This record gives sequence, C-alpha cells and structure tokens, in this order.
Amino acid sequence: MTTAVVRSILNHKNYDVWSSQIKTYLLAEELWDIIDERIDERPKTEDEEKAQGKALKKKDAKALYAIQNSCGDDTYELIKDETTAKGAWDTLSEELKKRDENPSDEKDERSVSEAYPTLTLIDDDTKPEVSMEAGRTEEHDESNTNDIHETFVQYVKSNDWDNAIKFLRQHRQLAGNARIPFVLQRDHFRDGTVLHYAILNIMSCSVRIIQQLVDLMASEDLEIQDCFGCTAFYHLINCYPERVEVAECMVKKNHNLLTILPTRSKKALVLVAQGRPKGESMARYLYSLTPPERLRVDEAARLIYLGFYYNRLGITFSRLICFF
Repeated sequence: MTTAVVRSILNHKNYDVWSSQIKTYLLAEELWDIIDERIDERPKTEDEEKAQGKALKKKDAKALYAIQNSCGDDTYELIKDETTAKGAWDTLSEELKKRDENPSDEKDERSVSEAYPTLTLIDDDTKPEVSMEAGRTEEHDESNTNDIHETFVQYVKSNDWDNAIKFLRQHRQLAGNARIPFVLQRDHFRDGTVLHYAILNIMSCSVRIIQQLVDLMASEDLEIQDCFGCTAFYHLINCYPERVEVAECMVKKNHNLLTILPTRSKKALVLVAQGRPKGESMARYLYSLTPPERLRVDEAARLIYLGFYYNRLGITFSRLICFF
C-alpha cells in the first residue's frame, strides 16, 4: 500500500491542518502553480506551447495523485470523479471548509446513561487522570514516530547519506517502512524505500552507501515494491546494469529477488539486462543464476536476438546449444 505524502490523512474534521501540509508538499515539489493557476503567459512558439502543455499535464497528474493519495476513504469519495488537481482541490475546499464553518448546533438531550448504557461511572478522581495521561503518551508516541520518519526522509532527500546511515542504524525499521516520495529527472513521481531512492539517484549516492543500506535492511525488505510495482533490484538492472557489484550484494542477501518481476511486466530480469546497452556484464551475471527452464521459448529467442544485436555471443551461443 502506498504511503501518503503528508503526515495527516484528510478526514472531515482536519481540513485546515491537511491543506497546510499538502500545500507545503506541492510547493516543495514545484506543483503548487497547478492549483494557483500561475502559468507563464509570455509569447511562445508553437513548439514551446506544445512543450509547456505537456509539462503542465504531467505536473497536474502528479499533483492530483498527491491529493488523492493523502485522502481517507470517505474524503476520496468527494473527488473520485475529478480529473484535475485544481478540481479536486476546489471540491475539497468547498465541501470541507463549509462543514468547518457551519458546525452542527444539534444538542443531545439524552442522559449519559441513555447515551452510553455500557459506561460505568466512577467517583475516583485519579482514574480520569490516568486515562488522560495514557492518551497523552499515545499521542506523544505517534508524534515521535512521525518526527523520526520525517528526519530520516529529510536526510535522504538532501543526500546527507552519512547522517542517514547513522540514523538508520538507530532505527532499523525505517529501512522497510519509511516511504520516500520523490520526482525523477524524467519528471516521473516515485514512492519507494530508501533503497529505491538510492539506486534511482545513484549518481548522487555511491555503491558503498547502497551496500551499507542493503546490509542494514532485513532480507524481506529488499522485496518491497514501489508505487509502480518494482523492486529496487529491478530498477538497478533496468537503469544501471553496469553496477553488477550492487546486484551481487543484494542477491547474496535475498536470492528471491531473481524471481520478483514488476507487476506491469513479466519480462525475465536477464532479458531486461540483455536489452540495455551497458547491460552485458549484468546479463551474464543474471544468466548464470537463471535456470534454462525458467525462460519461456519467446524469451530465449529474444535473448538470442539481442545477443546478436549487441554482439554478445557468449550468452547467445550458450542458449543456442540448449536447443540442440
């Protein structure tokens, strides 16, 4: 399940708090202009107009996703048919602000015993204090958990990896349950674990840091998929197949990674690597760990074709031998 991009999930009673948080998020991700409708109106060429329209469409989709993803089930119902971020924002503002400004004046005329027949009234003045204190403790614990999560996310997104690693050593659970929302240079919204973030931003990270993250994560945490149904291992193969040493340390920790495919694609991982210009070493490594019976006939044929295309004859000939 995807984690919300803000601390407070929107319900019918916290619109003011939620709207402040989601606005801050949209400002940080440079998406608020979609809601504020501030568009560059300087004269443009036809190509520039098309480019701007395409960029605005992407930003609108990301802003709408963020708003939808931070709504509870009841408030999502209010905007489920909205197709733009501005439309969703205005609908929530109109519906929920109106309720805040016009609270119900109805009074419950029932007695306490009628309203709460199972309630036992007590005279001990210390009991309510204990209950209130327990409530404060629970609220404090939740607040503390949120602070820990936000601190970690801040370290990661600012690429302060030394502090992120130190913090992770103190709070190991963050490796699996801390979701890091971010936008790639390709303008695609992502939401995954710290390992997803590190691998997809490997140019500002390092192999050493990624290996440390793998060491600190539980083996099952390596199987976590992002909002697109991809593991961090898949992103490594797809985006940076030349980093075979990272793949080796991940597989050493969890061999199941070799069999976990994206939810939207069931292409064998060795085939993904073979199709990348820099994927020869990764393809050889994955092929060495892939039993022949795990590949479908069409995948084997594609593997051979790509081998000839990229002049990678080692895998190609070994696959051909399997057919004879």
